[in-house]
Amino acid sequence: MSKTHLTTDERLRVNFEISSNRNFSQSHFTPPTFEGFLKIMGPSTSQEMSYINGRITSKFSYGYILQPTKTGKLTIGPASVVVDGKTYQTQPVEIWVGKGQNPAVTPTPGGVPGGAKNNNITVKSNIDNAFLSAELTKTNPYVNEAVGLVYKLYIPRNYGVVNYTETAQPQYNGFWAQDVDRKISGPFEGTVNGKPYIYYILRKKLLFPQKSGKLVVKPLTLQIDLQVPVYRNFFGMRVPDYEVQRIKLTSGQKVLRVKELPKKNQPVDFSGAVGSFDLVTKIDRQKVNTDEPVDVRVQVRGTGNLKLFDLPKLKAPAGLEVYEPKHIEHIQTTFAGNKGVVEDDYVIVPNALGKYVIPGIRFVYFDPKSHTYVTKTTDDLILFVSGNAAGANSNTLAPNGTAPKTGAVDFRFIKEKAHFVSKNSAHFYRSKLFYSLILGAFFLAFLVYVYYKYLSTRVYDEALEQKKRTKSLATKFLKEAKKSMGQKEQFYARLEKALHNFLKAQLNLDTTEMTRENIRRKLQEKGVDSHQIDLLLDLLNRCDMARYAPATMTKMTEDFADAEKLMNSF
Repeated sequence: MSKTHLTTDERLRVNFEISSNRNFSQSHFTPPTFEGFLKIMGPSTSQEMSYINGRITSKFSYGYILQPTKTGKLTIGPASVVVDGKTYQTQPVEIWVGKGQNPAVTPTPGGVPGGAKNNNITVKSNIDNAFLSAELTKTNPYVNEAVGLVYKLYIPRNYGVVNYTETAQPQYNGFWAQDVDRKISGPFEGTVNGKPYIYYILRKKLLFPQKSGKLVVKPLTLQIDLQVPVYRNFFGMRVPDYEVQRIKLTSGQKVLRVKELPKKNQPVDFSGAVGSFDLVTKIDRQKVNTDEPVDVRVQVRGTGNLKLFDLPKLKAPAGLEVYEPKHIEHIQTTFAGNKGVVEDDYVIVPNALGKYVIPGIRFVYFDPKSHTYVTKTTDDLILFVSGNAAGANSNTLAPNGTAPKTGAVDFRFIKEKAHFVSKNSAHFYRSKLFYSLILGAFFLAFLVYVYYKYLSTRVYDEALEQKKRTKSLATKFLKEAKKSMGQKEQFYARLEKALHNFLKAQLNLDTTEMTRENIRRKLQEKGVDSHQIDLLLDLLNRCDMARYAPATMTKMTEDFADAEKLMNSF
């Protein structure tokens, strides 16, 4: 859930995720009715399947974009799913909707908010120069080699995207798939076959083929509503206008020819690691007493299929008790593969004196760039154990570097040194230290009382502090908007946040009270000029509308200058 408080001018994103290691079908999912909301887009679905150590795990997600059709308290009911005959449900979620500046939208047959030019949608079989692409970083990988996949929507430069719905999801059978980025980014400018385009990146995936041979990625299909420029004839004059045209686009299926890992010269201890890695072993200390724990870390870092192989096991000599390791992952999913560190942390407890040699370990991976198997090894770790171990009958080390033999003993050594205490030692009660501590306690209590009285005389204005924090946030978001100039969605989202926090600080409004009527009324009460009020509200409207329509760099620069001028003029 992207938010729980909004106005009728805003939109809400709702996501449902299902994870299961059982047989599951998408047809078993039942979404809520979304009563009180208009479904702008959805369901946007995705599926991931993994097969590790003979165990299959499936993950499904369903996403919706909603817009409220009325104000007040609305409830999104439970979604349900049936797995192996058992029904699971989500909890209902309450949403509070305030009144926006524009009238509440009403559903239309086309699925586009009413009251705008989008009421009339022209369905087209195709639109020139608009297409959907699925681009792979490589088409002839090895088994378990990372392959990047990105979906892009290309449209002519003077077109805009109003809405889209995924009508067919891509299937990744035979792959272990991960999301790199599911956020829509753009628009970006590009050229294809010498023609200029605006394109959007819809999602990025990372695929690891799990078997050799021909593998097929089924296509992604979208139903898209585009804002298309047209010319209309009024009184014999051609007047430029826009209309919404609906088209269905598909990315087409992608075919990969996956190569089997070479069998020739394949080491027997190869565990399936593919990529480029380094191996490190670390011991936190080399000298300990018996029964004191020692931490030993086995770490593999690099880029590749970090989540799809097991680390080599640490072997310790007799006399050291090795516990089951704790597995830790610090992994970032990138187009090149899983990048980061995986490690096993061992706790080793020595139970006898001596010098111990923990053998170095060996790790083998396949490097797809050099098409060869690479072996990494570490040096032996040395551990010296000393101290008074129970049952130890020798303080010397065995000549072969191993722990000496121990046996049971019936008597301990007689202590040669003793610590005697005087029989006439002074008592603590009524001593100088006793009275000093009593006086110190009274003095400390007096200091606490004085400090408390000092604090009680200070006036803490919570509203003033909140106003300072909100103004600071407004300045922060304005700076971030300037940095993201040229990235339309980020720029206008941050600019809108800057204006909202500025108004909260100036007008002492909560988020639920940030309606256009309240803003105008509060500004009029403060004596702000009506022309400035109109400029501010117009700028807020531009921020809201610019997310769904094309915007040039010149337009963003003008809107930023207007916002900066307005925030400095109050």
